Amino acid sequence: MGLKQDLVYRVARRWISGKDLSGGIEGARHANAAGMSAILNYLGEDVPDSTAADREFDEYLALQTAIHRGDISGCVSVKLTQVGLMVDRSFLMEKIEALASNAESMHQFLWLDMEGSRFTEDTIEVYLKLLQAHPLVGLALQAYMKRSEGDLSKLLDAGARVRLVKGAYREPHGLVLSSKEEVRRNYSKLMTMLFDRGKGFAIGTHDSSLIDQARAISSDHRADFEFQMLKGIRDDLKPGLIAAGFKVAEYIPYGDQWYPYSMRRMKEHPSNLWLLLRSML
Repeated sequence: MGLKQDLVYRVARRWISGKDLSGGIEGARHANAAGMSAILNYLGEDVPDSTAADREFDEYLALQTAIHRGDISGCVSVKLTQVGLMVDRSFLMEKIEALASNAESMHQFLWLDMEGSRFTEDTIEVYLKLLQAHPLVGLALQAYMKRSEGDLSKLLDAGARVRLVKGAYREPHGLVLSSKEEVRRNYSKLMTMLFDRGKGFAIGTHDSSLIDQARAISSDHRADFEFQMLKGIRDDLKPGLIAAGFKVAEYIPYGDQWYPYSMRRMKEHPSNLWLLLRSML
């Protein structure tokens, strides 16, 4: 590891839980000890060939087994491009069905992450097909996409379990809402739909105003939901939500693709760059 990556890694440990499976499990144990469940993600996406997708698939099987054997309160969240979406639909379905079945055998949930817009339609289609036989499978939906209100309505009609996030991929302007305030308003609208019609859903945001709104809405609903936040982000909010009786899950990434993930975290928040500079002193 070069000097630059070594310095970044010191700071990156705030957001990732190591470079291998054992590091991920260690992070999950810390989350459990703090009163949170864990959602583990093996970093990676856009896997172009079956050999590489097989390796990613094997990692997720091993991760599910480690969660089970370690008596961890948690589950995995997988990107479909990791396990065959860019290879072949039948190949993908074989892999994702196996992960869903394995999760069920170990009494675990399974989340599917949402990726860039070129995969949105396929991801929803695969999820709805998977949901027919595997009820404990959930899907992330991005509030900054203009199409998401229609997608959410369709998903709720099918009994989907949804994790609502804002969205972080760079997309053509015609596909996404253009301002932070528009995204916040749309998130609020979709969140209200979840409280009205959803079951087993997740509020995946670090936005204090939206979290406060969710807390207020929940006082008038008997909804089964949890807050989900990234490891190392808004750690100031998590204990208070737990103390107030809300379920909180921490999304914990790990793996050898930690560097590009960490650089995205740096670019998103200038304060993270300051942490890097301080580590150089």
